[in-house]
Parts: sequence; C-alpha cells; structure tokens
Amino acid sequence: MSARERRRRTQRVRTPKDPSYLRDLFNNSARYYDSVNEATSLGQVRGWRKEVVWAAGIHPNDRVLDAFSGPGGLSAEAVPQLGPAGRLVLVDLSPMMLHEARRRLGPILAAQGEYRPRVDFVAGDLLRGDLALGRFDAVLLGWGLRYVEDVPAALARMRTLVQPGGSLVVLEFTRPPRLSWATPAHLYFRYLLPQIGSVLARDRELHEYLSESAATFLTTPELLRAVQDAGFSLRSSSSHLDGLVTIVAGKAK
Repeated sequence: MSARERRRRTQRVRTPKDPSYLRDLFNNSARYYDSVNEATSLGQVRGWRKEVVWAAGIHPNDRVLDAFSGPGGLSAEAVPQLGPAGRLVLVDLSPMMLHEARRRLGPILAAQGEYRPRVDFVAGDLLRGDLALGRFDAVLLGWGLRYVEDVPAALARMRTLVQPGGSLVVLEFTRPPRLSWATPAHLYFRYLLPQIGSVLARDRELHEYLSESAATFLTTPELLRAVQDAGFSLRSSSSHLDGLVTIVAGKAK
C-alpha cells in the first residue's frame, strides 16, 4: 500500500479520539454485532466469556461493571452469579448496543425471578465522562482496549472503578509474538474476518475500523505489564490460539 493510499485510509477510518463516531458506528451495527462475533470466532467466544466470569470470582452480593458492554455477552454470563443483593451495571457508548443487551438479559433475569440482581444500563463515555458509578467488586472488560488510543490511561481509569481487593478481568485480542501455527489464525482475524463481518453485518465501515484497530494489538506480555502498571497484581492469565486471545485477571492493590 502506498503512502498516499495509507493517508486516504486513515482519513476515512477515524479513531477513538472521536467518541461520537464510535457511538454512531456501533449503533448502526448493534443488531448484527453478536451474531458476527459468534460466526467469525467459530463459537469459541462463548467459552472465553465463561472463563472471564469464572476468573472474576463473582459472589452473589457483588457490584459488577461490564465496561464497554456491547450487546451484553459477558453480562449474560455474570447475571446468574448474582443474587438479589447484587448489582450489575452495563456501560457503553452506544444506546443501541444497550438496547440489544436489554433484550438479551430479559429472559435470563425473568428466569431468576425474585432472586435476580439489580441491573442498570448506562449510555455514556466511561473513559471521558463522570458517570458517578462508584466502585465495584469486579470489572469485566471484554474487547474494549482495542478501541482506545491510550491503553495505560484506560486501565488506570478502570483502577479507579475497582475497590481495593476487587477484580479486573480483561478479554482481548493480542498479537502473537512470533511466527507459529497461530499465524494463519492471526491473519484471519486481521484481514479475512473484517471482510466476512462486513458481509454478515452489512456494515463495511465497522469492519474496516476493526481491521485498522487490529494492527495495534498488544502482545500477551505487553498486556500483562500494562495491567500491572495500572495498579493490579496478577491473579491469573491464559492465552488461546497461541497468543491470539488473552484473558488476564488482576486484583486491585
């Protein structure tokens, strides 16, 4: 790709510096976003979500934040762990993503009856706005760091939302540190997935953006160091697809 072509692509695909752009982007794709994730991960995303919630060690009375919640995939796994004294807060820039999350959680909450927790849906900018959320026993951060310009600053913000001794669990794509059997999988997520997703979601702009953001993935060691530097001690970490996907759990100091 020539320098001129790269400049044109950068101008067309804006960055997280503009939250309104991301809000509009995900509003347009909310209806299809989860089904695209399921299809393009070959269903593996469900197991990763379960692992995140298990790593968080959620108790029935806990306050849990699903940061960058999207259509509520992690929340759907977290809700059954909470009782009537517990609370779950979903925060996302996109009101349409939260609408999809409400639809997803409705049957799960109904099945819990009087034992269901309190659930709140908050549309807003978790990194730049004062949403008066307080502190949480556990913060779940799935696929959120790929959308931020400053990962250390975003993790530092997460630290302010976790009470001492509480948990932060990050689920994120990471960059394999070397050529290996996972290299084709990385190329798939970097190049082929956005093309497939653009067809399934009928939204080429979103998946061009996802392709651009994939270029800045951290490696697993870099992600672990970033979590520690933000004020967390490492509790556990695991990598899947030889470093393509990482789950890291930290305890707030």
